[in-house]
Parts: sequence; C-alpha cells; structure tokens
Amino acid sequence: MDTIKIASLFGVEDVNDIKTLDGGHINRTYLVTASDGGYVLQSLNREVFAFPEKVMGNISAVEAAFVRYGDGTVSVPHYLEADGANFVDADGEIYRMYSYTESSEVSADRNYLMGRSFGAFLRIINSGGVKLHETIHDFRDFGRYYSSLLAVSRAKSEIFTELSKELEAVFDGNLPKRNVHNDAKSANIITGRQCTVIDLDTSMEGYAALDFGDMIRSVLPDMSAVRAVAKGFAEGLCGLLTSAEVDSLYYGILWAVGELSMRYYIDGIAENGYFKGKSPVDCIRRADELYEQLLYVKANRETISGIVHAVFSE
Repeated sequence: MDTIKIASLFGVEDVNDIKTLDGGHINRTYLVTASDGGYVLQSLNREVFAFPEKVMGNISAVEAAFVRYGDGTVSVPHYLEADGANFVDADGEIYRMYSYTESSEVSADRNYLMGRSFGAFLRIINSGGVKLHETIHDFRDFGRYYSSLLAVSRAKSEIFTELSKELEAVFDGNLPKRNVHNDAKSANIITGRQCTVIDLDTSMEGYAALDFGDMIRSVLPDMSAVRAVAKGFAEGLCGLLTSAEVDSLYYGILWAVGELSMRYYIDGIAENGYFKGKSPVDCIRRADELYEQLLYVKANRETISGIVHAVFSE
C-alpha cells in the first residue's frame, strides 16, 4: 500500500509531497506535507519490535499520562487515530502518524533544556502508577552485550570486565527501576516554547541513570555542558529520585558509554549491519572513540560525581 493511501487512513488528505527522513537506525520515516500542514509517518521495524501493539500501547499510556499529569514543562507527540487505534496494519506493516513540529530558536541553554525535558518526562510517566510493556527484550542488558563482545573478540576485555563487575555492584536488586525513555539525546528533543520529547518506542521500565548517561555521553568532555544537563535533569525530576539513584547517575554514564562502545565493536567485528550506513571500519573507529570516552569518564569520576551531587543538592 502506498504512503499516500496510508496517510488517508489517518484522515490526512490533499497530500502534496512525501519525503524520506534519514537519520534513524531502526524505523522508516517520512515527512508528509499536506494542505493542512506537515506530518511524520513511520513504518515500525517489526524485526526490532516483535510486538508492535505493545509499543503503541506504551505510547498511548505515555500520552495519557501527559494529559493527566503534564504541567506544561514538556510535551509528547499526539498520534493520530485510524479506526480507533493509534496505528494501522497495512499488508503486514505497522504505520503510525503524528503532526510534524520543527525546532525553534530558544534563549535558554539547549543542554539545560535537554536535561529538564527528560527529567520532566520521567517524572510525568512515573505518576499515577503508569505501567509500560517491555518493547525490546533485554534492550539495556549490559551483561548481554558484554557476553556478545567476548564471543567475537577479547580485545580490551579487561576494562569491560572490570566495568561489568562495577555496574553489577551498583545496579543491584535494591536500586529502583522506573519508566524511562531509554534513548535520551538531543536529537529526540524538539526545542521551542514548550519542548517535545519524541521517539518513544523504547520507553519502558529501566534505570533513570541510563537516561542521564545517554545525555551526558552526548556532551562530553564539556564539563559546563555536563553541569547544564545535570541541573536541568534535577529541576525536571523535582525530587523524584532517591539518594541511591542520585549516587547511581555517574555509573549510568559509564554504562551508556561502555555499552555503546561494545555495540559498535560487536557490529564492526561481526558485521551485523545494525548501524545503518556505517562500514565495519566506521564501526571500529566509533567504538575506539567511545572506548577513549569511557576512560575519560573513569579518570574524571571525582569531578563528574561532584557536579551531579552539587546540582541535586541545590
């Protein structure tokens, strides 16, 4: 079924143009321009998301939480409905659609806004006992990636073995799990008078520290940016985290950087092709960069932890 026909199933008519949007690793994404404005149309990758109804059920739950508990700090997209559902199954492919919004210039620090937006996002989706399904089994399982890396290469295994043991000690059965985004980065924030958090497919139960780690990974080694993200995150959370969770935030950075480094090594060595548009050489180069970043985070533990605890104490 062509994309114009699919758009019409969501009530979008008079389509003038459809363009493919690049940049994502997983789903096929299109920008649909119609007489009444722009829309994002996506085809959900069923090889990654084996149970798309759980993904879309989570998105419905997140939207409902924002309707009930949102305070205007941040928003999420509203997915259009077709026959009472927020997706359509067209010839075995799952499609969903929402209004397109462009980022606009803001006077506030973008790193601060990213931190505040994801902090508020976590606070809102953890209000009122919202329950989210697991959309990708063992998605942020450090041990799984560690085992997969050892299966293809023992290079640099010493640092990853040490890190695996360190993380096991912190992220034990006593540290709370919450609903989190699981892909917190600037590309998933649309800035404006009210920022919008997008790409909700991996929203499910996990550790708040991993959302923090994903954000910090993207701004290192700029310590002023680290402080801005941490300050925004703390303000957005409004006291949601326990003291143990605050202590875990530094380790969330180690997890995020180490995990992504291992994933690139695995993809480069095994040539799995997960990272679209990247050759094995590209993957190894990126893995090496992240490995160096991991060493930097470990070497600057005192400084980074000091920043985190300072802003969460304000």
